[in-house]
Amino acid sequence: MVIVVSLVTTISFSQNRKKIQRSWIKTKVTNLTGEEPQIDSDTMYIRYTFDGPNLYISFEPAWDSFKQEWSISNDKLTVGFSTYTIETLTDTSLSIVLAGFRRMEFLSEEYLCGKDKNLISVGDFNGKPLYLANKFISPRYSKHTSLRDILHEGLELGNLRKPDNFLVTFVVTEEGRIENVKLEKGMSPEYDKTIMERIQKTSGSWKPAYFKGQPVQTQLSYEVKYLPSLTPGSPIRRPALRD
Repeated sequence: MVIVVSLVTTISFSQNRKKIQRSWIKTKVTNLTGEEPQIDSDTMYIRYTFDGPNLYISFEPAWDSFKQEWSISNDKLTVGFSTYTIETLTDTSLSIVLAGFRRMEFLSEEYLCGKDKNLISVGDFNGKPLYLANKFISPRYSKHTSLRDILHEGLELGNLRKPDNFLVTFVVTEEGRIENVKLEKGMSPEYDKTIMERIQKTSGSWKPAYFKGQPVQTQLSYEVKYLPSLTPGSPIRRPALRD
């Protein structure tokens, strides 16, 4: 009897580990800190990608934000210093709860990439359909790091005195190439040129967006909003992906 129980436990552990190793997109957060559970109004995008020993957490659809360690033991999922209880784990859905704090619910990225409503056409490019990158169907910068950090490394604007923003669009092809980089709103000739050149240099380092298992070319927008500091001479920079 002990051998049977041990075997069942081992199989269950193996199945859970295999099921969780994919990309999950957050769909709902429940706040458990009060007397009654409350649906959290937070709409921040979060993707958890369990890839081998690493967990990549993303706050933007098109690239990863940072890496964490993770482990799983039966129905316990440890991410960093927090251990969640797994309430639901199937091929398409994941629900985890941190007692007295919050519950997070996810759907698999593969599942969401197969929904017709998430495929948004914006015309054609190079004789092929072009779709709008969004929270569910998006290309991915493949270097497992923040694209924003790479684009802005060592780049300074000096003393910015008024709010401003930068907006560029580009196409990620079915092969992961960058094409048709277009400036929609600039801040300065030097800044605009540098960011656009750095975006172009990432060509080939992208995984294309997928729809129902097939690569599709997508148009991605990259927007940066700069807010001047309350202290003169110390500008606050707040880059953000535009959905």
